[in-house]
Amino acid sequence: MGASEAEGDPRLGWRDTTAIALLSMGTSWGAGNVGPVVPDLESDFDLSLGSIGVLSGTIFYIGVLIGLAMAPKLAERATVVAGMRAACLFAGTGSLLFAIGSGYALLSAGRVVAGIGLGLGAALGPVFGRAVGGVKGVGVFGAAFQFGIGGGLATGSIVNDAGVDWRITFVVSAAVGFSALLFLRSVDIDFELSGGGFFKAARRSPSVYRLSLLFIAMFGAPLTLGAWLVHYLTVQGDMALAAAGALSFVLFGASALLRLTGASLASRGFPAWILAGLAPLLGTAGILAICFDRSFDVALPAVILMAAGFAIPYAVMIVAAQRLYPKEPADPVALMTAAGSAIPIAIIPLVGVALAGGWGEEAVAGIAVFVAFAGFMNAKLPTQAIPGGEVAEVP
Repeated sequence: MGASEAEGDPRLGWRDTTAIALLSMGTSWGAGNVGPVVPDLESDFDLSLGSIGVLSGTIFYIGVLIGLAMAPKLAERATVVAGMRAACLFAGTGSLLFAIGSGYALLSAGRVVAGIGLGLGAALGPVFGRAVGGVKGVGVFGAAFQFGIGGGLATGSIVNDAGVDWRITFVVSAAVGFSALLFLRSVDIDFELSGGGFFKAARRSPSVYRLSLLFIAMFGAPLTLGAWLVHYLTVQGDMALAAAGALSFVLFGASALLRLTGASLASRGFPAWILAGLAPLLGTAGILAICFDRSFDVALPAVILMAAGFAIPYAVMIVAAQRLYPKEPADPVALMTAAGSAIPIAIIPLVGVALAGGWGEEAVAGIAVFVAFAGFMNAKLPTQAIPGGEVAEVP
C-alpha cells in the first residue's frame, strides 16, 4: 500500500499530518471524556459508579470492537479514506448524542456510536498514515492517539472545574471528532482483507497467550486507569479537578513521547528483556504510589512512571507480535490490540463498583500487580513464527 519501502517513505505534507493527527485525537478523545464528569452523571441521572463504568467502558468498548470489525470490509468495499470520514462522523455524532442525553438509553447510544468511531479510526488511521507518510505517518497517528485520550480527560476537568455545564465538554468532544473532515483528502490505497489464518494458528501457541498479556497490560491498564483516574484523585483523594485533569493529560501525553523513546532504545540494541520485562515495573511503581498517597507532589512523578511503564515496551511488543505470523504480520497486532481494548469492557465497571464500596486502593493495586506479572511473563519475547505462520520460500 502506498509507496514501497524500497523507494523510500513518501514525504509527509502538512495537510496529511494535520488530518492524521486530528483523526487520531478526535476518535480517541471519547476514551477520556467521561471520567471528569462522573460526579455530574451521578447527580443528574442518579447513577451508581458501576453504572457509569458501564457507560464509560463497557458500552464504549463494545462500540470500539464493532468499529474494528467493520473497518476492513468498509475499506475494501469503499475506500480507506471513506472509512476514516465515517470514523469522524461516528466520533462527533456520538459525543453530540451524549451531550443531549436525557436518560441512560440515549447516553448509551452516544457511547456506542463514539466507540465505533474509535474502532474505525484505530484500524484505518495507521493504514492511511503509512500510505501518505511511511513510518512517520504511523508515528504521528500513535502519538496523537495518546494525546487525544489525555485531551479528553484534561479538557473535561478544566471545563467542569470552571463551573461550566458538563454537556459543553461533549460539544467540544464532538467538534474535535468532526475536525479531521476539513483536511482529509482522497488517496488511492490498496486494501485487501487478510486470509484470517492467524487466529486458527494461534490457539495452541503459548507464545501468543504470553504476549497477549503484555498487550492487555499496555493497552487495557491505561484505558482502565484513564477512566477513573480523575475521580480517584479528586473524590477518593482531595485533589482539585483541574489538577487531576492535568495529571491525566501528562499520563497520556508523556506516554506518547515515551513510545518514541522505547523505539529509539530498541533500535540502539537495548535488550528486549529490559524493555518488555523490566520497564513495566515502572508502571507498577507509579500505580502503587497513588495507592498510598494521592497528593499532587506524589501523583505527578507517579503518572510519569506509569507513562514510562506503559510506553517503553510498545515498540518491541509490536515487533514481537509481527514476528509470530510473518506472512500476515498485521493480523497478530490487530487481534492482540483488540484483546487489550476488550478487557476494559469488564474491568472498568468492576473498578467503579470497587471505588463505590471503599475498595479503590485494592482495585488499583490489583492493576499494578497484573502489569508486573505481564512484564515478568514477557522477559523473553517470542522471536520465532508460530507453526503455520512462516513465509514460504520462493524456489
